[in-house]
Parts: sequence; structure tokens; C-alpha cells
Amino acid sequence: MRALLSRHAPACLAALLLLAGCALPRPGGQDSAASGLSRVAYSALPGWSVNEAVAGLPAFQRSCKVISVMPVDQALGGAGLADTLGGKAGDWRAACAAATSVPPDDAAAAQSFFQTWLVPYAASGTTRITGYYEPVYPGSEIREDGYVVPIYARPRDLVDANLSAFRDTTGKRRIVGRLRYGTMVPYYSRAQIEGGAIRRLAKVVAWVKNPVDAYMIQLQGAARLRLPDGTLIDLGFDGTNGRVYTPIGKLMVEKGYLKPDDVSITSIRAWLLAHPTAARGLMDANRNYVFFKRIRGVPDGLGTPGALDVPLAPEGSAAVDAKTIPLGAPVFIATKTLARLTTAQDVDVGAHGTSALQIFFGLGSKAAARASAEAETGRIFVLLPRQAATSSSAKGASS
Repeated sequence: MRALLSRHAPACLAALLLLAGCALPRPGGQDSAASGLSRVAYSALPGWSVNEAVAGLPAFQRSCKVISVMPVDQALGGAGLADTLGGKAGDWRAACAAATSVPPDDAAAAQSFFQTWLVPYAASGTTRITGYYEPVYPGSEIREDGYVVPIYARPRDLVDANLSAFRDTTGKRRIVGRLRYGTMVPYYSRAQIEGGAIRRLAKVVAWVKNPVDAYMIQLQGAARLRLPDGTLIDLGFDGTNGRVYTPIGKLMVEKGYLKPDDVSITSIRAWLLAHPTAARGLMDANRNYVFFKRIRGVPDGLGTPGALDVPLAPEGSAAVDAKTIPLGAPVFIATKTLARLTTAQDVDVGAHGTSALQIFFGLGSKAAARASAEAETGRIFVLLPRQAATSSSAKGASS
């Protein structure tokens, strides 16, 4: 699923994330763990090659198109070293300018670009690598027979407060709520929203067939809907109610509805559809609620824009803890089965620090199968601008 924090705030397809959390790009509200990054040489990246460089270049170039027009002081996220070296849009200006001249099919030039302009930093410890995708559900632009459950747009009374503009003693960067008699209070919970609390406060961007489909779309943070006439439309993440996300898979295991080794997006959806009465209580236990907007002009083959407002590339985009890793930064992933260069373009709200990362696998049933199958432990390496690295006090191995 994809806001600086969005989305897609990716849905957690692998069993572990279905039990522990879900990628939902949205404003962070918790302290970030220390970045724990150590400078290394490119030779330390297992599987780094010209093939990985050229495959990962297009996603980075798309990020650069967005970052290059941001104010130089626009925050991109990151903590510690990652914030110092790549936490502002201006930190990426030189590298992005150089990236525009790299031919998309020149593998050697792609590798040379990364090794010239960016420096790899190894994250401490291991990272849980899982996958997510963008689902396709039947839907309608109007309420009609068979389509009775609303997908809401961002309510007009929702307040997203950036605490960095004030003296921050809470340890948080952003809070979400609403004003009640001049006082900011938590926004309506899922149960309250579905009970009609925002019926007059938010537009309906689409209608779907049942509450389970609506819930699954929220888990993903974005969706493609197939209208009755066959037309496809895209819905993208447009914020949340700011309530804490509770993983429904964990609750289902605790209640004995599913076995720990049988938790997947498919098994959860099937159980909820088969038990509509119990499903309502389970879904309401997750007080977090996601809002959406229509997305137009998404290029063929790409997903709706993630937290960075860049269309997501299958196997080229990653969802991260943006409080630790800056959005727009290339992230090299190395496990026993894969070596892949991705770009951080989405937010995984279930991740803390560099302990978890999700790879975007695309749209539809095939992408769902691949995303569900991706669940392993590996290492990640964050690539940060060499110009910033050279001018900072950071020390490390040459690259």
C-alpha cells in the first residue's frame, strides 16, 4: 500500500509481515532507530554487477525526476548518517544530474555511474526481505447494485501536523488528528469511520463489492479497480487516520483461526469472506484506516505512485522505514537467492530501522504469487551521494 510519507502502503504478503506489520506509506510517528550504516567498497556487495546496475537504473532515474524539482531543503527521511548524507533533496542534485545522461541500455555506463557518484553503506545486522504487490479488484465509480462499500478520499477535517515546525518534546515528527473545539484530538477509528463518522466529510472515490475487498485494498495502500465495463482505474494512497496499525494476521493466529504457517493474503481474505460476522470485529481491531485518491496517467507496466510520488517499478522499487533510509536512495539487496538494486520509493510502516524491507512485485495475480513467495533474510546496502560523503566527516573504506 503507497506519504511522506504513501501508499501504497504496501500490504504484507509474507507470513512474517502479515503477523507483524504492513507496509503502508504514511506519516511516521515513532522514533527511528539509529541508521547503523558503515561505508564499504562496491566489492563488498554480494552479486554486484553491470547487470544489476543497469536493471536498477530506471527506477533511480524516475526518482530523480521528482527529487530534482523539490526545494533543496525538502526532507526525504533518513536517520543519522543517512540523513546527513542523503536526507535532503539538495544532497542528490549532482548525482541526479549525472544520471540523466546515462543510456538506459548501457550496462557498463550504468555501473560506472553508480560507482562514480554514489557510495555504498552496509546496514548493520540482517534484514527481513518480503514482497508486496498492487491488487486488482472489481469496483465502480458510482454506487450501484453489487457495489455498496465506499473507498473514501482524505477527509476535509483531517489535520496532519508537522511537529518539526514547533518545539518538539514528543520524540515524534508528525501527528494526525482533527480539531474539536480548538483542541487536536485523535482522528476517528476504523469502526467509527465505517459507522458513518465521515460520511459528510469525505468524498467517495470508488465503490467495491464487500468490506473485505475494501480492507485488503487498505492493506496494500493502492489498488487497480476493474469497472463493470472493463475499464481499469488506479487508486493511490492519500493518508491515514493516524491510528496505530494492528496486524490482522497476528490476531487470527492468536484466536486459532489460522495456523502460523498458513498466514498469507490469500488465506486471510478467504477466511474473512467465509466468516463475515467475525470478520467485522477482526478488521475493526485494526483502528488504522487508509484514504485514497484517483491516480491518472500511470505508465503501462508500473504501479501507482508510492510515498515518493513516483510510479513503482516491479522488482525495482522498495518499501522501507523512511525514518531510517531516505526516500529516493538506491538500496542493494543481497540474499542467498537474489542480488538486486532497488530504489526506496515507498514506506513500510511495519519496518523499524533496517530490520525489514519489501520489494514491489507489480500488479495482479502473478505479482501476488511472487510477492507471497518472497520471504528471506539478507543484507541491504544503501547508496548515498559521493559528493556529500566526501565533504562530510564520515570515514570508511574506499569504494
